Amino acid sequence: MSASFERLIDGIIDALQSHVVPNSNDDFVRGQVFSAIYALNGLKLAADWKAGPLLEQVRLQDDTFAAVERLADGMAHPEIPAIPRIPSNMSDTAAIEALRDDGDRQLGQLLLWASGADARAANRDRATGIEQLMRQAICDQLKIELATTPKSMLQQIAGGKRDGGVAQG
Repeated sequence: MSASFERLIDGIIDALQSHVVPNSNDDFVRGQVFSAIYALNGLKLAADWKAGPLLEQVRLQDDTFAAVERLADGMAHPEIPAIPRIPSNMSDTAAIEALRDDGDRQLGQLLLWASGADARAANRDRATGIEQLMRQAICDQLKIELATTPKSMLQQIAGGKRDGGVAQG
């Protein structure tokens, strides 16, 4: 998405939030405005949906796989993929998304293994460290996902301001 298109969408959203919502006493109209804001946010995300967030998630997964490989040295564990999994010139979002989804599956298998009896019997401290690492990686991936997901329309409506910035219910 070009910077000018992003500024245009942000400007429209700002105008709706700053000028239309505060000056509307009709709840139906306010609901329609928030629907438009929600649609504009979705349009902006769709226009900007490139490989960036997916690549960031795959790189995070690859870093996690490398760390698990180091921590699990000498322990019998599920297969860890060879990294990096993405060639530097890959830009096909469907292929990157498939790699991300496969990485999620493999991370899940490693988490189940690290929290299971076999890994704990082999080395409790390392298994606990791997489990904590896996849980943190999953949280970090969710943060990336949430940053690229539009706010719900209800969240937009609940955050609406009118009458000089004072929310009314």
